[in-house]
Amino acid sequence: MKSEQKRSFVRGAAILGLAGLVCKVIGALFRIPLYNLLEDGMAYYEAVYPYYSWLLVVSSAGIPTAISRMVAERVAMGDHAGARRVFRRAQALLVGIGLVTTLIMFFGAGWFASLVEVGEGVVLSFRALAPALLFVSVMCAYRGYLQGLQCMSGTAVSQLVEQVVKLVAGLFFAAKLLPMGLEYAAMGALLGISLSELLALAVIALFYVRRRRMLPDMAAARAAAQEEGVIRSLLAIAVPVTIGASIMPMTGIIDSVLIVSTLRDIGFSDAEANLRYVALRTNVTTVINMPAVLTTSLAMSLVPAVSAARRRHSIGSVRSISVTAIKLSMIVGLPCAAGLFVLSEQVIDFLYDITPDRLAIAASLMRISSVGVVFLSLVQTLTGVIQGLGKQQVPVINLALGAAAKVALMLALMHDPAINIDGAAIATVACYAVAGLLDLFYLVRLARLSLNVWDLFGKPLLASLLMGGVTFLAEAALSYALGSTSLTTLLSVGVGVLVYGALVLLLRMFSAEDLARIPGGARLSRLLYGARPKEGARG
Repeated sequence: MKSEQKRSFVRGAAILGLAGLVCKVIGALFRIPLYNLLEDGMAYYEAVYPYYSWLLVVSSAGIPTAISRMVAERVAMGDHAGARRVFRRAQALLVGIGLVTTLIMFFGAGWFASLVEVGEGVVLSFRALAPALLFVSVMCAYRGYLQGLQCMSGTAVSQLVEQVVKLVAGLFFAAKLLPMGLEYAAMGALLGISLSELLALAVIALFYVRRRRMLPDMAAARAAAQEEGVIRSLLAIAVPVTIGASIMPMTGIIDSVLIVSTLRDIGFSDAEANLRYVALRTNVTTVINMPAVLTTSLAMSLVPAVSAARRRHSIGSVRSISVTAIKLSMIVGLPCAAGLFVLSEQVIDFLYDITPDRLAIAASLMRISSVGVVFLSLVQTLTGVIQGLGKQQVPVINLALGAAAKVALMLALMHDPAINIDGAAIATVACYAVAGLLDLFYLVRLARLSLNVWDLFGKPLLASLLMGGVTFLAEAALSYALGSTSLTTLLSVGVGVLVYGALVLLLRMFSAEDLARIPGGARLSRLLYGARPKEGARG
């Protein structure tokens, strides 16, 4: 059972991770042509997002986690009727919350527009995006329920539909409405997002209907006493998660105020301050967050897996899943950090049409921020484990402490003209470091984990350093032979991926049992270890 649990969450994380990577690529394909289409009109588009993100957190951040955990616990005990009751009551709650947040954003568009100071035309953008809040809220009920059943394909497919429709419909509406003005073109792009959420909701609802037919007949269970306090239990889990999820959007809003004003205070002009802020938020943060797709997917898969193991009082499964999760977060986070550090300038130049001045600033910020990828991976993964163990308030407290450290450090460092915007990047790394290390110490103590430091941290670090060195040399050689081109960057990244993959195998970061859980892994296990893995490893 322990092996099956471990294999189930790894498989679920792989499904969500692959879908997340594809979605990130599609998202980039959307924003690049949209920027080329709107140019200055992107101000209308970007102005809406901090407030939309915050309302989205309020309406849907914590409850899906609560649903997946409560459903997983009931299914683990064979209580499918109880799992359905959790879903129905959570769905009703999310419909209500989604309606309220949609109405706030739609009818409060004028007030929000006065805050962002972009112009009255941004009212159209707020109203175009408002329906998405309702659609996402309802969709989260389905996603939480299916994830609690360890069915990750519904979430993955709905995410893909969401991104594809956003790409096609958003660009189509923006282009069609562009002759009417930039504010209307931005409204069209955001209408495409609302439409994409509606269609994604329809897709995941179909997955739910299909899955429901596969579950045991509920008729015999209808006479069972109704479970009391489902909503209370949902909120007990969801509220701390929602508070935690709102911390980073709020610090993003604080960033937008503090960074530019602080840069002005130390002598930068408005244009210089805005250039540095855009370099950090647009050119760097977007790239830094890309590796987080994999660890976010891992965290989503961890909550129900750990919850089910805890409900069965299987401490062995909890420890096994926790250690594997830490290992995977390091195997993902460390090489991404090394690659972005070594190829900081090349990656930014490849992705953006950027001036030399901004490229130099962004590359420096990327090198600093790349270190944060390691800690961000740890934060996201351990948050999933700790929430699954029923301690959802702990990651909230730790992240709040990290955010407080970030604000204090940012204010202290940025007032030094020699550091300026680099201070904001350093402070963000510190935020994730504080939260990640506190989460790790807490989990080790709570689950009484025995960690093999060399296996979990030493091997991925060594492989990442070697990969970074080889990639640096490969890029230098390719630039000498081919010049600094996009092809050089792509080939350098390819070299890094191949080298790291080889080192993962040579250093035996995965055991024979780990390899047996992935498609084709048994054959690779025999090649590397010279023996068949134990049958029990196959679940």
